[in-house]
Amino acid sequence: MSKYSFAASSFCGLYETGINVEVSNSLVNSCKQRVLRYGIIIPVCNEAECLGEVLDEMREILPQMHFVMAVGLNSTSDRSGDIAVSRGALVGETPDRGYGYGCMAAITALQEAGEEVDGYIFCAGDGASRPEDVLVLVQRFEATGVPLVIGLRQFALRTWWQEFGRATPNLILGVVGFFLTGRFHHDLGPLRLIEKGFFQAIDLREMTWGWTIEAEVRASRMGVIAQTVAVEERPRLKGEQKVSGVSLVQSLKIGVHILLAGVRARFD
Repeated sequence: MSKYSFAASSFCGLYETGINVEVSNSLVNSCKQRVLRYGIIIPVCNEAECLGEVLDEMREILPQMHFVMAVGLNSTSDRSGDIAVSRGALVGETPDRGYGYGCMAAITALQEAGEEVDGYIFCAGDGASRPEDVLVLVQRFEATGVPLVIGLRQFALRTWWQEFGRATPNLILGVVGFFLTGRFHHDLGPLRLIEKGFFQAIDLREMTWGWTIEAEVRASRMGVIAQTVAVEERPRLKGEQKVSGVSLVQSLKIGVHILLAGVRARFD
């Protein structure tokens, strides 16, 4: 896999492969001369109970001249699509169930609508992602030009026992990620910003549980050290929890899927 080159064109929405170079202040300044726009990518599987509230909050906090919302319905049978349209979001749909399938459906909807964006910001459709943290990701991206910015959820030690089922698997996967990428993160944070051209370059293929770890491993193979920022994660607003909070056996199965996806991304 080729190194990723931080040329001025790549930071402004295009990409090229070549030698890896440092991001310069002149690069950042040149790209700040125009308004950058971002696609808010929201994969959704039957989130009608809370999606309207999620989109309303994003529209209130995130200025529309900088952000366009796209919802990716994956194996959805409720009114999520109608709710998204009523809030002005673009909607893509796929019969295949999986986080990555939903993300790609939303990205396809952006492309088919002719929306030009400089990066994709991946958010939860259940209200777990704070719009304020989206702005933190953008600030770090525009300050550094690094094409992958990951929001790391903070797990408080005083409530560790309450968050054990969610924090511990992420910590273990963080250790695995260290051996695959050389970088330790205590969390595979799903809230992240990926520059558009870099997203095309890493060519993600894991459409279910492995989407997040695959991005980090492929970025490492291309010589990109991801930026990280601290973010908060809220409890889902309403509806059924689909990942964290499931049974221990299911959590272990998901963990194995994620581990294997990371290995595939490292050695394919």
